[in-house]
Amino acid sequence: MKNMTIITLAILTLLSLTTKAETLNGSLAQCLKIQDSLARLVCFDDLAEQAVPAVNVIAKMEKNAPETKADTSVAPTSTKVADFGAEHLTTYKVAEEDQQLVLTVEKLSKDHYDKWRFTFTNGQQWQQTDNDFLKVEVGDSVLLKKGFMSAVYLKKNHPDSNRTIRVKRFK
Repeated sequence: MKNMTIITLAILTLLSLTTKAETLNGSLAQCLKIQDSLARLVCFDDLAEQAVPAVNVIAKMEKNAPETKADTSVAPTSTKVADFGAEHLTTYKVAEEDQQLVLTVEKLSKDHYDKWRFTFTNGQQWQQTDNDFLKVEVGDSVLLKKGFMSAVYLKKNHPDSNRTIRVKRFK
């Protein structure tokens, strides 16, 4: 007896779905016959609303989401030299146009891995991170330039110099 009722309900459900599909097909055929493009679009929109109930998910998400404003502050130019290359030390924000800096070497030393350690006249300390060779002396003017993914490259500040080493600020 239970099997009979389940089979009957399944047949009635399938019949109702096929009749709804037939009415939808007929309505689609009517929409296709409309010559005016705007009226045809409105007809298709009405059919879509009938087939699937409209839910404005985006409006609900906007109502529930708190308003947040992005912090767009940029370090002033007076602290440009002090903030250069210090992104990983603390959360500094450097303007996009401040991608290079010219400094003078005050003190040079090499660590036990034979990599340079630079101290500049402004007190910043930088360390070489790659194994490339660059001849630098105390008093040389060097150019620090930002690269891809927060990499910083150091080279002599001469127009004919193109050799660079990768460095990282540690103080």
